[in-house]
Amino acid sequence: MYGILTSSPTLVRENVGDFVHYISDDVSGQRRAPLDGAINSVACWGDTKAVHDDPSRASVTADGTRAKPETEGHHWGTVCPTDPDYRARLLDRLETVGANDVRLTTLGFPGPAFCRCERCERQFETSDRDKRVAWRTETVTRFVQEVANRVSGDIIVTVYPDPYPGNLRECAGLDPQKLKAHVDGFLVPLCSISYETTYWVESLARGFARELRGLDVPLTIQLSASDAEVDRLVDVTRQIDSHADAVVYGTREENFDTVQKVIRRCQASEPLSQSV
Repeated sequence: MYGILTSSPTLVRENVGDFVHYISDDVSGQRRAPLDGAINSVACWGDTKAVHDDPSRASVTADGTRAKPETEGHHWGTVCPTDPDYRARLLDRLETVGANDVRLTTLGFPGPAFCRCERCERQFETSDRDKRVAWRTETVTRFVQEVANRVSGDIIVTVYPDPYPGNLRECAGLDPQKLKAHVDGFLVPLCSISYETTYWVESLARGFARELRGLDVPLTIQLSASDAEVDRLVDVTRQIDSHADAVVYGTREENFDTVQKVIRRCQASEPLSQSV
């Protein structure tokens, strides 16, 4: 299966591919009305506007480093996942969007050193977990479980492109084994400007196929169509097609023609494997 990811309602209506991911809530803090018939993508704790308006909401390390756009290694602001007011509003928003299928992005903590705010420290100390990694994982899993209780459509969870065993748990608090009971799919973004080298794409896709084997949850790989040529994107797709159930191409109006050609060529040959 092949689809597109876009923030353009116009492209959603083009009916290209097998499915559409529509960015209804992005990391800038911009909110758009969800669209019927699309998988609406919602940035969870990635919210630059919320962090700009109130920097104290940003997730923080023990040395006081905040998860803000200007911080090295961060490209947007990330709200602390235990912020109760933000969490409540996020759940309400997801319930509204969740009449359709939902994709969760920027889910989890923004790095292994986060979050060490007073609230997180207090919750960890009063929890029954003796290791911080376990507490962070439980915090994220509990949130996703609450989302599942409010959303009537399918839920797809975006995970960071690191399939090495244990790294998702240690970095972000994401544990596919624990999340599988609450979600309907995982998505891994493997994005590059032009894919001048491609071996790493296949290597990471293969790694995630192995990491998720036995969970009986579909895997989607996201590719970027920003500057890649048609032949290169088709080649990259073919390198990962035995490891994924679907591919989604991030696109804007200016490169939509490229994505159309790629999807048509891929659909004309063998479909993606339905087994990972």
